[in-house]
Amino acid sequence: MNSSIEKQSIVNVSKIVPVILTLMIFSLVIDNSFKIISPDLVKYFGVSASTVSWQVTLAGLVIGIGAVVYSSLSDSISVRNLLAAGIILICIGSLLGYITHTNYWLVVFSRIIQAAGLGATETLYLIFIAKYASAEDQKKYMGFSTSSYQLATVIGILAGGFVSTYLQWQNLFLIPLLSIVLLPFILKYLPKEERKKNNVDFIGLILIATVSTSIMLYMSYFNWGIFVLFVASVIAFLVYISKKKNAFITIEFFKNKQFLFVLVVAFIIYSTYAAYALNTLSFLLTTLYDIKLDTVSLMFIPACLLAAFVGALSGKIGKYLSSKQGVYLAISLIIISILMGAFFVDTSITVFVISLILFSCSFALLYAPLIDTSIKNVPTEKSGTALGFYNLCINIAMSAGFTYSAFLIDKKDLQFSFLRFVTKDATALNYSSIIMIIAAIAVLAIVLFWALVGRKLENNNQRKNAA
Repeated sequence: MNSSIEKQSIVNVSKIVPVILTLMIFSLVIDNSFKIISPDLVKYFGVSASTVSWQVTLAGLVIGIGAVVYSSLSDSISVRNLLAAGIILICIGSLLGYITHTNYWLVVFSRIIQAAGLGATETLYLIFIAKYASAEDQKKYMGFSTSSYQLATVIGILAGGFVSTYLQWQNLFLIPLLSIVLLPFILKYLPKEERKKNNVDFIGLILIATVSTSIMLYMSYFNWGIFVLFVASVIAFLVYISKKKNAFITIEFFKNKQFLFVLVVAFIIYSTYAAYALNTLSFLLTTLYDIKLDTVSLMFIPACLLAAFVGALSGKIGKYLSSKQGVYLAISLIIISILMGAFFVDTSITVFVISLILFSCSFALLYAPLIDTSIKNVPTEKSGTALGFYNLCINIAMSAGFTYSAFLIDKKDLQFSFLRFVTKDATALNYSSIIMIIAAIAVLAIVLFWALVGRKLENNNQRKNAA
């Protein structure tokens, strides 16, 4: 704490935070704007939803891995220089994407370069706060991060919807070039830190990238050869971190059952966020209700704004609900919001506005208690690494959700007979069936949380009360 106070006296945190926070919001806007335009890309390139999903899933994977890389590099390279490098990568990827927008796979490559820069902002913002903000100010600045995420989500979705509707989708690549405006402020206000020798665990990161990519490929094509690659890469990763003492995450984290089980639950439930809100609804609303993406994006405004409000109140809510109760409540509401879409699929657009509001607010409610539960038994000195891997897991989960929902959308003939009472329209029944599968995945998450985490927490509380 004394070190933090000394550093704060040298660094004007209140002046620098708005600059980094603006860059973080801008980065999230860029990423979210590309997530909603999948229906337009399917038409433009004449490819399947599964193929189009790769510009989102690979970018999300790179952002997640990038967060871990930047976190590791921050011990040896200043936040100032890393943010500058991030801005340069964002601009290079965006310019390349605009120039080569007629070739889909070059667009994917451009998005990967862009994402390598986007991955710097959120992680480095949190690291800067941890290094330079006083203990009493850290919670305030962390709260800014949560609210900014929701704000950036709605701005990004609006940008994607309106640019693709009234301009051409490739113009989205021009917006990130504005990030260069922030570069002079980054170089002027952020401190020049001393370089320290530090080695990034590139082998470990390559292995986790292989694990992530292989599972997403399997979800896209359900090829057993790819599944064998996934299993082999998981085994290789576990063997590697067992032998490597300075791996970016050690095997000890996976021996912590509560941390491991919460990671599994987080992966499953966060995959439904991308699957339902960011992918399936875009196709459903443009296909079934014949509305354009600008209207779809407007539907996210009340959801994201109210979610930001819930996120800001999460501290107060935590005074009345334990972390376990918060997780149960949040996932239950997520399931209800998804089922609304399944059972009232062709009733009214209003249903989906309400569903989105409940869905987004539930995830805002889930964030803090799920993280708190995951790191409760993690040593304080290891909590930063644990959070880095947790965030990586969430990014991979979102990519996986996009992948399996795109696979389901491509089937076009997925119709559960027990849902025929919902609608007589074949297209509506198809989307109702897709949403029901996503709801079942959310149910799996709450069942696993109860079986693997909730019961143990309950037993521990009973022992404490008995003692």
